[in-house]
This record gives sequence, C-alpha cells and structure tokens, in this order.
Amino acid sequence: MVVMTTSTRATLLERLRDGENAFAWDEFFACYWPTIYGFARHRGCSEHTAEEIVQDVMLKVFQQRDVYQYDPLRGRFRDWLGAVVRNQVAEHRRRPANRLRAAGGEANVGLLEQVGEEQEPDAAWEEAFENSLLLALLDAVRRETNARSYLAFELVSLDGLSGGEAARLTGLSRNAVYKASKRVFQRLVGLGASYREEGRLAERVKRAMELRPPAGVERSLTAQIQKTMCSR
Repeated sequence: MVVMTTSTRATLLERLRDGENAFAWDEFFACYWPTIYGFARHRGCSEHTAEEIVQDVMLKVFQQRDVYQYDPLRGRFRDWLGAVVRNQVAEHRRRPANRLRAAGGEANVGLLEQVGEEQEPDAAWEEAFENSLLLALLDAVRRETNARSYLAFELVSLDGLSGGEAARLTGLSRNAVYKASKRVFQRLVGLGASYREEGRLAERVKRAMELRPPAGVERSLTAQIQKTMCSR
C-alpha cells in the first residue's frame, strides 16, 4: 500500500539509493510515471515521445540516486523531480529531428507536436504531480477496502449515481451503499492530509481520474522499464 506522505517519499528515496532494491524502484515507478507522462503530453509530446521521456527520467533518477539527498529544509522533492523532467522534455525538443517536425515537417510517431500554451510549465507540473498523488491515494484506499464497498463509493461519489442505482449494481442495500461510500471517503480524507477540503476532494479525484493515462501505456512502460533496469 502506498500512502503519499513526506516520510513515505523520504523513506522511498533512501531505499532507492540501494541499487538492489527492486521493490523500491517498482514503487517509485508506480507513484511517479503518470506525473512525468502527463506533463510531457501537456508540453506537446506525442504518446511515444512521452513514453521515452518517462524512461529517460527514470534512468536519470536511477543514475543520480546518490547525488540527490532528500532534505525538506532544502526544498521539495517534487521540485527536484520537476527540474529533471523539464530538462528531459527540453532535451527532446532540441533534437534536430524533433525541431524539424515541430516546425511543420512530416509528422511521425514519437516526435514532438505543437506545445500546449494554456498553462505555464510550472503550473502544469504542479497539476500533474497533484493528480498522481490523488490517484496514489485512491489506489491505496481501494487496496485496503472491500471490493463492493469501494465500488459503492466510486459509483456514488465519483460517478454521481443515485443510492438506488448503486445498490442495484453492487448488491448492497441503499443504506449500506451510503454508509460504505461515506466510510471510504473518510478514509481517503484521512490519508490525504493536504486534501482535507472535503467539499472539493471528490471533484479533484474525478479530475485526476479523467487525466489518468490509458492502461495500455502503463503496460508498455512497465515492460520497457523492467527491461532497461535489468540491463543496468
């Protein structure tokens, strides 16, 4: 189970410095690849290029695990990771083939597309990072919750179904649906110390779910990352 707190992230970084700790790398990848992928896509990268950037960033973090010493007094981990990701996106954009096609040359899979301008890079990174944390919290709650109770929460709180419709789909009573949904939501609030504004939490989680990368991307990246790490 992943509970996204400062102490968890600091502990994970310590474990990452042990190059033999495959579980730590699996956990790091699971927590942060959607952040990296989402930011790259926002900055105009094609799906293929965004996948390449995820791989490149993961490799750089692996190579620099002894360089970066996590210390909250020196700044936030998200800022350090954000700098690594932005530099990698810029590096892809500087490549001659990518500049040619971004300027209007022949399009091809894996090359940079027109860059989105609706958000500044820092704001886009913050949103991508927050969305990934919310998804990690949601996944943590899902893993520790009875399947029907979690489904009741998802149907009522996230999908907006009525208690009666959720009861029909889950096999629970209407009263049980509402109790389960409330219990799961309270657990989500409890894990997300920085998301205690309950009036907006469900809305923010729904937004994060809408922006979740496709499942096929995760399968592809997982296989590629495992292959890359095994070769190192």
